[in-house]
Amino acid sequence: MSIGFSMIMFLCIVPTMIICYIQVYPRNWRGKKLVFGVKNRKEFTEGETAEKVDEIVKKYCGIALWITIVSCVISLGLFFMRGLTIQMTVWTGFVLLAIIGINIPYAIGNKEMKALKRSLGIQGETGVTYVDLTSAGAVHALKPMSIWLPNLVALLPVIVALLTDLKVLQFSTSWVFGTFLVTAVTGTFWLVGMLILVLAFVMDGLKNEVISTDSTTNANYNRAKKKNMADMIVLFCWVNAIFTICSLLSFLYLYNDLLVMISLAAYMVLLLAGVALYVMRQKKIEALYEKEMVLLEDDDDYWILGLLYYNPKDQRLNVEKRVGVGGTINMAHPIGKVISVFGALALVGAFVCLGWLGMLETTPMQLRVENGKFICHQVWDEYVIDMDDIQSYSFCETLEGLRLARTSGVGMETIQKGNFIVDGKSGCKVFLCRAADCYIKIETKNKTYYVNASTREETWNAFDALARADKKYSKKNICVFVASML
Repeated sequence: MSIGFSMIMFLCIVPTMIICYIQVYPRNWRGKKLVFGVKNRKEFTEGETAEKVDEIVKKYCGIALWITIVSCVISLGLFFMRGLTIQMTVWTGFVLLAIIGINIPYAIGNKEMKALKRSLGIQGETGVTYVDLTSAGAVHALKPMSIWLPNLVALLPVIVALLTDLKVLQFSTSWVFGTFLVTAVTGTFWLVGMLILVLAFVMDGLKNEVISTDSTTNANYNRAKKKNMADMIVLFCWVNAIFTICSLLSFLYLYNDLLVMISLAAYMVLLLAGVALYVMRQKKIEALYEKEMVLLEDDDDYWILGLLYYNPKDQRLNVEKRVGVGGTINMAHPIGKVISVFGALALVGAFVCLGWLGMLETTPMQLRVENGKFICHQVWDEYVIDMDDIQSYSFCETLEGLRLARTSGVGMETIQKGNFIVDGKSGCKVFLCRAADCYIKIETKNKTYYVNASTREETWNAFDALARADKKYSKKNICVFVASML
């Protein structure tokens, strides 16, 4: 599982960094609408000013290239890291740093270009908005059925999984059906598709950009851009639908962790390939209309570092990004402020969760008998089993073959804890450290417990203490399988 996770992250971050570098740092700045997020002007292409812009572009494109190369090399090194929780923590931190890092040269370049603009005495046309009334609101490229169809297709495996979990259909005898695990997996991917669908309509409804005094040119330019975006999003939805179907089939006929990881890797590669295709087509569109771009809104001052849009005078929530793919929010909009705060809290929450997972993985799992009770304890989780409630217990030599499906709790590669379905039986409590590779099975009237400590020796000692403390030991029907302690 840990190798698969690293593979997915590696296949995500390396192409993303390369695509980001190509998209954000074009060296031929004279043919672009923007230079580091600042409106490109005729004054920038003349005499000494052109040399200064050349110097700025060369400098920060070079820094960005080194950041891209270093990020790719570090990604290759992280690929060989072991321990899923450690991997998740390090990869999350690294991805965040890499994304920030690749944007730092752009942000500094934006600052220098704005300074150059001021030094030339160029006054921005802040508040001036170009609207082509002939084509305003009339240019769309998304065909609704093209986006609804893949999501309807993706809904079918969700329905099949749900009906199989409910035992209405009998496609498979696999133990996972009945646990609603397959329904959760396929349902999650279907919801991703629905979010993409919402994004498709938002992007297709963005305000048309005015680049020319000719309405036909404006309409064709915006139609080409929106069609390119629509094609990418439709591709995403079909990839998502196909993967949803494949997920169901893998659970039905051939399920293993390696296959899941390979499928996820293929899924991410296809999505990134779609982004790469979008970027290439977008460059062709910009090159085709380069000579027609005579009217461009000068709202440089509303773009913080060229990346974040903050315009209290703009009533729109969504605007097209100045750099990269897709759109972004207006942080001055009331809803935009809420989204910004929520995003920051979500980011902090992600690192808190990773810290919690790290604490779970490093804190020993303990079993003990105390005051007539058998206690399982780790961090703040504690299972307390009254000795009088125990009907039988046994020591089992290995975890191999124990089929676990989590319904609530923690399901990590090293630790499994909470409410589980075990070997098709629901209502089981699990408190297991995978490294110990043995467990104590305790039967009570209402629940079955599968527990162990952090090591095999500690687990055996807890079982021995349980047997010695049991006052009715000789009267109970106890099946004990004692493993070799070698």
